[in-house]
Amino acid sequence: MLRKGILVLVLAALLILGTAVVSFADPGKGKALGKLKAPAKGKTAQLTDISSHWAEQSILTMCSYGVISGYPDFTFQPNKPVTRDEALLMICRSLGYEDETGLSWGKRLEECLDFAVDNDILDENEAENFNGWKPAKRFEVAVWAVRAIGVDEDVDLLTFRDMDEMPAYAIPYVGFMYKHKYMVGYPGKYFQPNKPVTKAEIASVLYRILTEHPADQDEDNISGELKIVSLDPANGSSDVDEDTDEFVVKFNKEIRAVDDLQSVMEGIRIYNATDREDVDIDEVDINGRVLTIELEDTLESDKTYRVTIKSNVIEAKSSGRYFRGISGSQWEFSTGQAIIVEELTPANGARNVDGDSTKVLEARFNNDIRVISGKSLLNSVRVYNVSEDRYLELRGVEIDYDTLVVTLKNYLSSGDTFEVTIRAGYLEDKTSGEDFDGISGEDWRFKTR
Repeated sequence: MLRKGILVLVLAALLILGTAVVSFADPGKGKALGKLKAPAKGKTAQLTDISSHWAEQSILTMCSYGVISGYPDFTFQPNKPVTRDEALLMICRSLGYEDETGLSWGKRLEECLDFAVDNDILDENEAENFNGWKPAKRFEVAVWAVRAIGVDEDVDLLTFRDMDEMPAYAIPYVGFMYKHKYMVGYPGKYFQPNKPVTKAEIASVLYRILTEHPADQDEDNISGELKIVSLDPANGSSDVDEDTDEFVVKFNKEIRAVDDLQSVMEGIRIYNATDREDVDIDEVDINGRVLTIELEDTLESDKTYRVTIKSNVIEAKSSGRYFRGISGSQWEFSTGQAIIVEELTPANGARNVDGDSTKVLEARFNNDIRVISGKSLLNSVRVYNVSEDRYLELRGVEIDYDTLVVTLKNYLSSGDTFEVTIRAGYLEDKTSGEDFDGISGEDWRFKTR
């Protein structure tokens, strides 16, 4: 549970956090740093490389606050990984630290480290061994963020498939960040703890935190606000069914269109961020507290989508209070990737295979594969001699990255027809965890000469 009043700080910390630590304290040792307040806005940043970028609004807002900045050539380099030094400076600025620009970079960082130590974000040893030039990692972001906000008790641990790639002490921190939707996973139940955090990602997280959880409001002030209760597909989902053709938004109050449903539809944008193209909407419907968005077609596999709803197109039916909208960074999800066979050796339909020299059969997939835990790889394949009505003995079955290699005990007999079956439920995509549906003998059939 979070201490009341520190939630905003937490968010902010997270946002700006890309920070790295060499060793970490247990959850609960961070102290409350007070409510995070957005700095006063300054001039609008003039940046040349973020136009139409998914995090454009977040970047411009955070730049205007002075939390992040661009480069002298007016670029921002949104996809550039954030270093530990840069991340630490961002989080300290969000907590009220004012670095003196007249000082050298080294002196500014030294004072920033002192500030972090004074506020229990780092201890003395971590500050001395900070290695600030290195990219900030995702698990490090989680650790630093939770320390900054303070936690009274541990949270439930999660079951990411790559939990063994992060230090054991970081797991409760990662669990906390994921539980509260401050960080999300990737397709196939992966967290990618060592993936570097980019400038755009930090900007979008911080922007979302400051706009969704303003520090100067209490529950009484926002009780009448029209808010989203749930999103379907959920924000951060990594395995959305590619056959999905309908999105559902549930609000805390009954809603209606400010003008008409056409204006609501025009105020919604569904963006395929992978292919950089918009998704067509067929129609929208409002029923009580529910907004339903129907697509013209289903989603595509292995794609990332972002949904934006403009402000002032929907209002509360009772009070007329406008919905303030959501950005794509607040509703983002991905579909799972379909795993398919791209090449068979011998090819399906081949009629002139040299049986005297063929003892190895191969199936190459579109991604690296692995056997599903608890299943026998040897049992995943059956090779059937149709002409003689018998199954062939296998010497072995192995996986070579994206290729399934089947080795027969003997060479193929001449003049016969063969069928190879790869059974469903035995193989999966190594990255996404998507199960392979298998192929039947009719899909891999060939004849020897």
